[in-house]
Amino acid sequence: MGSMDDLEWTGTTSHAGDIMASTNNNGPGTRRLTNVASVAATPAAVSTRTLPTYGMPGDDRYMGPGQYSSEEYSRIGGSPPKAASDRTTAYNVNTGVITSEKPGDMPPAHETIEDVEITRTRRIWSTITWALTWWIPSPFLSLCGRMKRPDVRMAWREKVAICFIIFFIWCILLFVIIGLGLILCPREYVWTMDEVSGHNSEKDAYIAMRGHVYDVTQYLNQKHGVSSFVASKDLMVMYAGLDVNASFPVAIRTACSGLVSQKADPNYSMYLNVADVTALQTFPYTHKVGTMPSSKELSDQGFYVKYVLPTLNLFKKGDVVWDYDWVNSMHKDQGKYWRIINKEVYNLEDYFATIEYPGNTDSKWRFLSNHIENIFDDKGAGTTDITKDWDRIQWSPSEHQANYNCMKNLFYVGKVDDRQSVRCLFTNYMLLAFACVLMTIVLVKFVTALQFGAKNRPITPSKFVICQVPCYTEDEASLVKTIDSLAALEYDDKHRLMFIICDGNIVGSGNDRSTPRIVLDILGVDPDYDPPGRDYLAIAEGSRRHNIGKVYSGLYEFEGHVVPFM
Repeated sequence: MGSMDDLEWTGTTSHAGDIMASTNNNGPGTRRLTNVASVAATPAAVSTRTLPTYGMPGDDRYMGPGQYSSEEYSRIGGSPPKAASDRTTAYNVNTGVITSEKPGDMPPAHETIEDVEITRTRRIWSTITWALTWWIPSPFLSLCGRMKRPDVRMAWREKVAICFIIFFIWCILLFVIIGLGLILCPREYVWTMDEVSGHNSEKDAYIAMRGHVYDVTQYLNQKHGVSSFVASKDLMVMYAGLDVNASFPVAIRTACSGLVSQKADPNYSMYLNVADVTALQTFPYTHKVGTMPSSKELSDQGFYVKYVLPTLNLFKKGDVVWDYDWVNSMHKDQGKYWRIINKEVYNLEDYFATIEYPGNTDSKWRFLSNHIENIFDDKGAGTTDITKDWDRIQWSPSEHQANYNCMKNLFYVGKVDDRQSVRCLFTNYMLLAFACVLMTIVLVKFVTALQFGAKNRPITPSKFVICQVPCYTEDEASLVKTIDSLAALEYDDKHRLMFIICDGNIVGSGNDRSTPRIVLDILGVDPDYDPPGRDYLAIAEGSRRHNIGKVYSGLYEFEGHVVPFM
């Protein structure tokens, strides 16, 4: 068989090979032909300035639907095509058209020269293709990819472009499913007090203190206390899963150095009263400065800053979070001093318990700004989120910073939990909506497939069906499997037709023959049988509408089935 490069031709063609078969009388399980079979199609050539190469056998420029040997051309009354060296070739990238002419050639009388306009869609697609594959040089494809023809290279680029587009769409979907959620709601290492309370064992011990969560599981194994008071491991486990603020109070002067002077508290002995009395009874010991003279650490006035915080920061896991509705209930329903400022939750219960204590008549106990007292002590009439009220306070930057630092050190209990907000649940809602749509489609299809009433006895099929098999570059094993499976269908052999189309005289990767030739051999077509070419019009533009094909028909036998095919 001659190669495509040995033919003199112009235009973009998609040859369809012939499908033929031969007779053999083997038993069931073999293939047999009684009469002949197949369809082959070759679009006629067309270009921006080219000669359509369709014609009839006998024309010097005739190119039929396949590739033929010299003997085959002699049999059909024509002559073999001339070598490519006798012609000049031009290629239009936008249209995918190759123009090949021999010097001095003139078109036969029945041929015309046609200019086909490049469509806007084709220009756009060509631009997209080159934008995605410009980095692959054409010489590389010619040398390493063995793609000598420009139209083949362009077709390869288009396939690569389609792969890139599919990959980009996949990336977008992956971003929507995973990345969008992380952008809208970045991952936070936060715990509610209910979650902290679940870590209350010797092998899994968490504590919460002033709005932060600490994993002290390994810390329990260390030596604690002094010789006169040893903190055993069992005693330490009592703290697991709890808020330990009451056991580690902070001197007001330490926490609010900008608001409480040395004169007001020279010995760091000012501590807040604990409003929750049960919290004091929960812990066996309260770590106040000076309560244990034998302890060097507890005798240091900077005990909390020098020892407590640096040690616990080694085991820090994240922040405590509170549900907004719960905080709002504490404010509105129970009259507690829980408020939210810039998504930070503050609890001033101990502050108001301290200033309202009968023994604390000195003004030094009212160390916070009166603006803050007025905002918090609203008798439940104000809002739980007091961010706007906080921003409206008229004070100097230094006074603002001093009060904020004091509140953060003494009264901060965590942040607002926004993990259940619409922003964080948006992607979940979106995926749920997609899942509901898919489930609805499946349900509708399921319901429509249900049979209500008595099941009818199946009747012998009487309708004629066509089983169409398009072939392009498949290997022989795939084609055999397809054709045999269609032949073995449980349907009346007389009421079905296998319609096999070879779209192009193409040699697929790994094949030693063209696809039409493989199908011919599968069907056992007699190589000497050569039906005439048939002209027909295809869905295309200009002269490309004109195509030539060969039609064969016959019977194919497989496992007792004798099926007509075309």
